[in-house]
Amino acid sequence: MNHALAQLALIFLPGIIWANLDAIYGSGPRVDKPTLALNSFLFGITTYTLVYAIGSACGYEFTYPTSIISEEGALVDFADEILISVPASIILATIWLYMVRFRVIMKFFNCIGATRRFGLEDVWSFTFNSNQSHVEYVDVRDPERGFIYSGYVNAYSETEEFRELLLFDARIYTSEGDEVTEAPHLYLSMSKDRMWVEFPYRGNKE
Repeated sequence: MNHALAQLALIFLPGIIWANLDAIYGSGPRVDKPTLALNSFLFGITTYTLVYAIGSACGYEFTYPTSIISEEGALVDFADEILISVPASIILATIWLYMVRFRVIMKFFNCIGATRRFGLEDVWSFTFNSNQSHVEYVDVRDPERGFIYSGYVNAYSETEEFRELLLFDARIYTSEGDEVTEAPHLYLSMSKDRMWVEFPYRGNKE
C-alpha cells in the first residue's frame, strides 16, 4: 500500500470503524463498496466535527496542520485527535445503531407528515427489527413438508436467496395441528418464495 494512502486510511479510521459497525449491525450486508466508502467519509467527518466542537467548548486546543503529510512523508502531529476520535466513533456508532434500531429518524419524519415510507429496509427486516409484541411469536408454515414451526423469534438474518430464523421455545406441528416435538431452539432456513410466516398474537381481548 502507498505510504500516503496508509496515512490517509489512519486519519479516516474513525469513519471506517463507524461505517463497518453500521454495515454489520445496522444497514445490513447489502451495503455496496461505494456506499461503504461514502459512509466512512461522512461518519469520519461527523466524528471529527463533534470531537472538535466538544473539545473546543472544553478549552482543548487542537492542531490545525496546513497539510496532512509532511515533506518527509510522515504524518503531521495529528495523533492526539485520531486517538480521541477512534473511541468517539465507537460511542457515536452505538448511538447511531440505537437510532436505527428504534427508527428515530423515520418516526420523526412520519410524525411531521413528511413521509409514509419506513426507509430502505424491506418488509422482512422492518418487521423483525420491530419492538412490537405481535412480531415476537411466529408460526412458520412449510406446506412442502407438511409442518408448522412455532416459537419466539430469537434472531433473524437474510441473504439474497434465503431467509433465516432462529426460534426459541419452539414447537413443531403437523399441518393438521398435531404436535410432533418441541425444542429449546430451532433454526430455519428457507428460500424467499417459500417462507410463509404468520403472527398469531392478537393482543389482550376484553
